[in-house]
Amino acid sequence: MSLLDKFLERLVFEVQKEFWDERGKGARYRLTRVGVSFAKENLGDDIKDMEKIKRWLKESGFCGDVELSEDTYTFKMKVKDCCFKNIRDAFFNAKINPLSCPIANIFMYAVELNTGLAPELLPIEVEDGDCKLTLAKMGTSEVVQSV
Repeated sequence: MSLLDKFLERLVFEVQKEFWDERGKGARYRLTRVGVSFAKENLGDDIKDMEKIKRWLKESGFCGDVELSEDTYTFKMKVKDCCFKNIRDAFFNAKINPLSCPIANIFMYAVELNTGLAPELLPIEVEDGDCKLTLAKMGTSEVVQSV
């Protein structure tokens, strides 16, 4: 990795860390669109299609693979070989769960476009060095009443 790449990664971490220091966990809810505008510029109308997002991320080198699964209340992803791994690790080394994930944000946006409901990123986990991301789907009052 070049010195410039290391510097850019460090800047991304430091900006988010400063936001955390100022706002605490509330900062998480202000970063849900980070990365989305870039994806929209590159994907156009395909921003709604999960498989096309996944293919674009892999072909563009953002990650090695993304495994997707979904149930009634959650949308889960396992992101392998993520280009943001060093930033994620910097958060964990600072004893803070990462505040945001641009890859998760892109999928959250697609879920919102497809369902009309805004999901929430649950705390990021690491499994075998890969990011394990869970989006909690927001339900309507009908869903809540049926539970």
